[in-house]
Amino acid sequence: MHWPVTLKPARQMLDKGIAKAMQMQLSVCIAIVDQGSNLLAFVRMDDAVPGAIDLAQRKARTSALFRTASAELGALSGPGQSLWSIEQSNGGLTSFAGGLPIVDQAGRCLGAIGVSGGTAVEDEIIARACL
Repeated sequence: MHWPVTLKPARQMLDKGIAKAMQMQLSVCIAIVDQGSNLLAFVRMDDAVPGAIDLAQRKARTSALFRTASAELGALSGPGQSLWSIEQSNGGLTSFAGGLPIVDQAGRCLGAIGVSGGTAVEDEIIARACL
């Protein structure tokens, strides 16, 4: 992956995610954002629940803004944890699995992927397939 993520690789990531979701017999939403958390590409598969639209975008945004998996942020944001209630910041974040940063070989964050429509575990499997 080269800096920055552009539409062509974003579409390729969407295609990989759609293929994995179909293999798993799921209908999901997949959002890809750039390193600044701006929406670059999005797809809502047929029959994906409407609530997944916002969640996929928030998972991607969360991962881009904090350069980490949304599930990792979630582990730090529960009651009594060091980032308690962080999901209330930045216009609303999502602190469960399904959001992953897109990084290059040097570890620089190029953007992020968010998937929603299955369970948190299923969403993360599909997000990993996009990469």
